[in-house]
Amino acid sequence: MTEVSLSGRLPRGDANGLGAIARELIHKPEQVHALIVLVDCTRLVTEVDTGETIPVMRIRRAEAILKLDLKEAQRLVRRAWEHRCGDAVLPVEMENDIDSIFEGFDPADSQPEQPTKPDEDGEASSSDR
Repeated sequence: MTEVSLSGRLPRGDANGLGAIARELIHKPEQVHALIVLVDCTRLVTEVDTGETIPVMRIRRAEAILKLDLKEAQRLVRRAWEHRCGDAVLPVEMENDIDSIFEGFDPADSQPEQPTKPDEDGEASSSDR
């Protein structure tokens, strides 16, 4: 895998949306935060010993992901990881369909279906249907 490095600078002004989480970073420094960052390559570094070229990324824009969007962000991170690692990835539309089918479903609330008692003809009685 090719190595990638990161420039130590954040964008200035409106492109740096991380001020929104500054207070949380101060009061809960161990908490992990999800971000969306846009990057480009600011320079290329060539290792003399190996000849390997390492791109140095520059963060062009950074935004903290809103708490109400974390579930979707988690899904996107999982999809990207699965794609990178070669695991099966469902199409986004199929994942959305599956999510909508189970939305609000709580397995703890579901009751197992009770078997019906056959009547004398071997069919379920109407009172059991």
